[in-house]
Amino acid sequence: MAAHMHKTRRTPPPTIKTLAEITGYSIATISKALRDSPVVSPVTRDLIFKAAREVGYQANARGMALRTGKSFQAAVLMPVTAARDYEWDGVEYTQVLSGVSQALEGTDYRMSVHVIRDAADGVETARRIVEHGLADGLIFSGILADDPRIDLLVDHHFPFVSMGRCRKDLDYAYVDIDNEWAAHAATARLIAGGHRRIALVNPERRLSYALDRLDGFARAFREAGIIASMDLVVEGDLSTHFGRQSVIELLQAAEPPTAFVCINESTTLGVLSGLGSLGRQVGVDIDVIAYDDINVSAYFTPPVTTFYQPIEVLGRTLGQFLLKRMEGEDPKALRQVFRPTLIERQPDNLGGRLA
Repeated sequence: MAAHMHKTRRTPPPTIKTLAEITGYSIATISKALRDSPVVSPVTRDLIFKAAREVGYQANARGMALRTGKSFQAAVLMPVTAARDYEWDGVEYTQVLSGVSQALEGTDYRMSVHVIRDAADGVETARRIVEHGLADGLIFSGILADDPRIDLLVDHHFPFVSMGRCRKDLDYAYVDIDNEWAAHAATARLIAGGHRRIALVNPERRLSYALDRLDGFARAFREAGIIASMDLVVEGDLSTHFGRQSVIELLQAAEPPTAFVCINESTTLGVLSGLGSLGRQVGVDIDVIAYDDINVSAYFTPPVTTFYQPIEVLGRTLGQFLLKRMEGEDPKALRQVFRPTLIERQPDNLGGRLA
């Protein structure tokens, strides 16, 4: 009996032409929608993306790159500390990457992550991305008061969005938190509760947002007509260890603080640990206000009053803005500053507890 070989006929993969036949839109409109171009209405874009998902369409990024001269890569600089035993390294940044990834989903762009060790490494990595065409746009954080990455990218007219703002008057897109407002609101709340000696656990002042926090901290005292406790401002790497050591050292001062304003979840955890080791109770002996962006503070014991801003939202906005910048939108139209939400968990007032 003769053996018969039957070859399975492969169905050709769907193309842009396939999507045009299904949806009735032109190939040009389909192509623009798939690149998330702002000239295509959201309703049309959603219909095209729905059709693409249903038929399993995948863009040929390599072919598109040859036709357009684009890499279809959205680069993100991810800082990783070289310090040993750093407890919080990369925790928050995973949320940023998640938000950026959500924004890029359904587009031709793919995220490429470039790990950097310090500011100098960040500048060289950004330069390499620009000069070698490794990406069509760039996202980065840890903004310095005078940031050479921003200078470089503005000079080269290269699309980018920064998480944070430098202190120069330049035209660029950014997403930021109103750090001056947050520090002022936290400090003013403690002053209204009767505190006069307030510590600020802050990052190094070469960072732009550290200066913003200092400005807000000082403004709260100035508006209250009292001397600012600038001698209780500590600056460091924002690790849990740094927060703990700061408490132990500050409480040995001749005029120790009666309250703490913490810059992030890591330092807050360290502050709580330090207070516990000294037998001080939050809400009884001393007050603490935190800043949180990944909702860790909800699990602190005891719970502390927190200014909360989901960092995933920042990441998603960064990604959305970068897509628009890569399409040529004016960077001055792509700026957003978020104000965190106050979550009250402690009264944050002396209430006669301390003399």
